[in-house]
Amino acid sequence: MIKKYKQTIKQEFFFIGFSSALIIAFVFILLASVGIYLLSMDNAQKKLEMANLHISTYTNGVLESLVMSTKTNAAFPGAMDYEQGYAEAEEKLLQLFSATTQANPNIKYSFAGYEDGTLLIEGYETPVGFDARLRPWYASAVERYPRLSVGLPYQDALTYEWLVSVSLAMFDEQGDLKGVMAVDCSLEYIKSIMTEVSYYDSQMNYVLDENRVVFVHNNSNYLHQSVDTIVPGLSEKFSEDSGFIRYKIDGKDRLAFYHRLEEADWIIVSAIDASEVLGPIVRTVSYIMLALVLLAIVLGLGQVKVYERRFVKPITALRDHISDITSGHKIRTEHPYIYSNNELANIAGKIEEMAETSLRKKNDELRLILDATSDGILVLDLEGNIIHTNEKYSKFKDHLLKIQVDQPYNYEQLFRREETFEVLHINGKMVLEQYTCPVFNNGDLKGQLWRYRDITEKFRAEEDLKWLATTDSLTGLWNRRYFLERGEIEVEAVLRTGLPLSLLYIDIDFFKSINDSFGHRIGDEVLLYIGMTLKSQVRNMDVVARLGGEEFCVLAPNTSLQSANLLAEKLRRFFETNIYQQEEKKVHFTISVGVATYTEDIGSIEDLLVAADAACYQAKNQGRNSVVTSDMFR
Repeated sequence: MIKKYKQTIKQEFFFIGFSSALIIAFVFILLASVGIYLLSMDNAQKKLEMANLHISTYTNGVLESLVMSTKTNAAFPGAMDYEQGYAEAEEKLLQLFSATTQANPNIKYSFAGYEDGTLLIEGYETPVGFDARLRPWYASAVERYPRLSVGLPYQDALTYEWLVSVSLAMFDEQGDLKGVMAVDCSLEYIKSIMTEVSYYDSQMNYVLDENRVVFVHNNSNYLHQSVDTIVPGLSEKFSEDSGFIRYKIDGKDRLAFYHRLEEADWIIVSAIDASEVLGPIVRTVSYIMLALVLLAIVLGLGQVKVYERRFVKPITALRDHISDITSGHKIRTEHPYIYSNNELANIAGKIEEMAETSLRKKNDELRLILDATSDGILVLDLEGNIIHTNEKYSKFKDHLLKIQVDQPYNYEQLFRREETFEVLHINGKMVLEQYTCPVFNNGDLKGQLWRYRDITEKFRAEEDLKWLATTDSLTGLWNRRYFLERGEIEVEAVLRTGLPLSLLYIDIDFFKSINDSFGHRIGDEVLLYIGMTLKSQVRNMDVVARLGGEEFCVLAPNTSLQSANLLAEKLRRFFETNIYQQEEKKVHFTISVGVATYTEDIGSIEDLLVAADAACYQAKNQGRNSVVTSDMFR
């Protein structure tokens, strides 16, 4: 028998429902206001950052093209040795400059200045008394050598037009300054880039040079002034490579994004009035607040009582009943819910029946899937009770208990929906891959899943491959492949830190006679002895490798040529004064060593190896049993 739901204390319920609607509306207004503010500010910052990065990328690309053209021109044969009066050389260089300006539309002039004051330039009339050595681009290139002077603003000597230069000083092998190779582009072109992207009416894009002086700005009053003069202390805010800053100027709060260019020590700033962002936010929040308050009043009057009595409570009761079924809890039958009408009662009965049938089917399917997989599966609920396991997990369980006794159940980790991967080594015999993840149902956290996969064979195969790929099988030293890979890393460290890097190239003197006299077995033992000796005589940070045959190498980071030479001499004396003895056989041998240190003339680890090899070859030509450094025979 179905009894109809009867409502009492109507006025009290109406007051509670109406108050709840107003509170919900107020909370929603508050959250919406915060959300709109954060979203709008984030959108403004993204637009500002996007505009700035677009401008910065384009500007940096222009400077990179100027740098490339300058380097190319400076490397041109005869560019450094040009002397005034040689018509053929002058014609070739002018042709080069013409080709450069035609190939790169960003370039206005391509030219070179020399130590006699001469300016060599195509399509330009040199002023009377012009001396290239007195020009800013010339002095800056000499000061910054061996680096390029990139992005120097200066005025043309004839037209007083503002230009931006990239220049490189040219020194000969004796260290004498020969001249400066340079290209430039119009500062007006840089200004045009600043106006390409603008998302706001108040947006201004400007550029600061290395001294934080404004040299590109829409407002001419700020040009050629220190940014700290315009806004005191503003330069201190440009502490990172890029970021957002806020400052006040002319009584207005400004929101800005800046980016430091890679090629030149420029800072490009994109700034807008904060009021242009905050104004729309205030208006939007006001409209939303008014609309939600009116909506809350209307809905509170008409729907609170109807939905609560006829729909919300029956649906809530049905939800609780289905939850009991799906969670496996005991069904509550002592106080069944009385539905407000027969239709809802019939629907609830059908849904409950379908839920029970579907749950049984899903459980059967899940059991088949879990048992069929080759991985071990364990699922726990929030209290740590086992929900599901499979047969494969049962096989892993005893092994796991040896290393995972009372494994902690990290509820905070589950709540953040974190997944973890871990490789477990068990007794040195088995390697398991452990994967864990939280289990959610309709957005609600229900527990955690562990998956275990046997990767023992895969792990061992990968370890064997790593060893074979990088190790010399006879001596156990690093092989040539690993030596070159490690060498490239050390060369990059030299370029980054400026610390020295040296290489010893070691060759056994008359090793063939050892094989001929004592046999290849003794020869192999000698190679093994040399490898062990080298490792014991050098530092742990040094890289010892066998390149092949009787050739060995020692790569010594943070070691000067003089220190490397001392190490080579130490090794040479050791093998000269010690005899290798195996049973009754005594083998006396010496080594020849070539030593080289990384310099600007050496571009890679292969070049360093070639230099050391050449020095070793020279040592063998000098009678063997000696040490030769690469600078001794240049």
